[in-house]
Amino acid sequence: MIFSRHCWFFLWGALTLIGAGRGYPGTILSIGHRGDSLRAPENTVAAFVACSNKADLVEWDVRVSADGTLVIMHDATVNRTTDGSGNVAALTLAQLKALDAGSKFSPSFAGERIPTLEEAITSTVPFATPLIEHKAGSAAAYLAELQRLGAITNVVVQSFDWNFLAALHALEPAIPLCALGNSILTPALLTNAMNAGARTVAWEQSRISAAEVSLVHDLGLKLFVWTVDGPAIKTFIDLGVDGIISNDPGMVRNFQQPATNGPVNFPAGLIAYWRMDDGLTNAMAVPVTDSKGTNTATLARGDGLSHWAGVETAMFGGCLQLDGLNASVLIPRTDSLDIGTNGLTLSLWVRLTRLPSQLGASYGAIFDSTNDAYVVYLDKGSKELRFKVTDVNNHAARPGIPETALQTNQWLHVVATYSGQASPIGGEAWIYLNGEAKDAHYGSDSNPPLGLTGNVKPGQFAAMGREGHTGASYFSGLVDDVAIWNRALNATEVATLHQAGQAGLSLGDLLRQPTALIQYRSIQLAEGNQVAITFQNMGTWKSFRLLRAASLSGPFLPIYELAPTNLSRGVYRFDCPRDAAPACYFRVEAY
Repeated sequence: MIFSRHCWFFLWGALTLIGAGRGYPGTILSIGHRGDSLRAPENTVAAFVACSNKADLVEWDVRVSADGTLVIMHDATVNRTTDGSGNVAALTLAQLKALDAGSKFSPSFAGERIPTLEEAITSTVPFATPLIEHKAGSAAAYLAELQRLGAITNVVVQSFDWNFLAALHALEPAIPLCALGNSILTPALLTNAMNAGARTVAWEQSRISAAEVSLVHDLGLKLFVWTVDGPAIKTFIDLGVDGIISNDPGMVRNFQQPATNGPVNFPAGLIAYWRMDDGLTNAMAVPVTDSKGTNTATLARGDGLSHWAGVETAMFGGCLQLDGLNASVLIPRTDSLDIGTNGLTLSLWVRLTRLPSQLGASYGAIFDSTNDAYVVYLDKGSKELRFKVTDVNNHAARPGIPETALQTNQWLHVVATYSGQASPIGGEAWIYLNGEAKDAHYGSDSNPPLGLTGNVKPGQFAAMGREGHTGASYFSGLVDDVAIWNRALNATEVATLHQAGQAGLSLGDLLRQPTALIQYRSIQLAEGNQVAITFQNMGTWKSFRLLRAASLSGPFLPIYELAPTNLSRGVYRFDCPRDAAPACYFRVEAY
């Protein structure tokens, strides 16, 4: 992330091992269920590789072929996931390898094969810990293969068969074990799991509440839950489980805010920005100025009143006060607002006067239109604040923020993003509240998530406070600092926008920084509990200083004893000792 002669970096958490996996302290391990099985055919190498940068552990199921090879397959037969039929145990490895394990999921994955245990491990260990679920086979067979592969302490083996776990533990106590279950959790059950050698239990989600989390932790065990998707992920994050097994490991990561340290570049792809400050100089202003200069809108008001609010009410400077009937902002249809890409972000600050269930009509049109290319609105039926996006193929998704997470009469930051490049077969739409991910939908809300990969549907005549220029749905509340990008902001950018707002900084304040002369390259954790911050000198600067703060608003304090290493060609790196704070913000100054 780059500002001026200052280069800002954000780091949340630090790498550690929590039983097994590569997570962050204070966060919950993300575990891909049969791989990233939402976006790739389950239990294939494609699904395992798709977990890269999403999962701390990757789970798969192991069975035994007719000729004794450990292979990856959940079901006892190959019927459901391949183009073949028959029992796994009755087919040789060669026969299993001849089957297509991808086409039933999507033609894009035609030719995917059933992996062996060796192929599963070697495709996963570069980025995550294998979580090997025993479905069939002896403890001796598993041990022999793990020993051959040198995978004893860098894997986890789990099973519903605790006798199998006990046998494997007796043969090799160094292998980490996890006991699977789906009954009511009791101290006696947990004692049995420990006696089998397990130090982690993985339990079916409907059996887990705060009481079970405490019970497991009080006995010194770790707790995984399965199989959790959608908004329920946030529920278990809040409960404090140790790992979440999900078909969507990326969502587990993204729901943990902040969980990334991605680049921040707000000017990139920004196509419209309405600051809502026009009323500060003219209380009867009609133009609603777009700071980009191409999408200035018109304030329509049927009652002749101002509908502008000042600094005492606004989030930043001034804002619009929409009354649900007499005022709306009519946005022109322009080439830039047609987006023209399969990426989109809509960011706005809103202050509600009613919750969705309190609406008199079915919808409350915050940023809305009649053709729903990309809109944000209150939905009375679902009791949500929703984002809907539609692509050129009329595939649509509608992630939403539940009413229970919303408040009236206070400013809320809502960000909606769409990326049609999330996977080869399906895009994704996210909605965030106050910097935190609240929901995501994939493809056309289908399973598997097909579609929603095309460019955003063009031709939208949108409005703020009304369902387009002619619709019958209105919105009552305040709106401020509305921006649109033709790309999907990453989670770090979303969090940064919200945190800057909490510090009194609008997007406009962030955009007013001078031209970047120091460019972010990477930030990562290195050996010895060090933070390695790499940046590019874009100017003629000769000296650099690293500053650190516990919050975005500062204060940033210089670390005088540190000097950067010159890596050549204008690339430098600071190696900074990691402190104990859960969140760190770094800034590089050049002089």
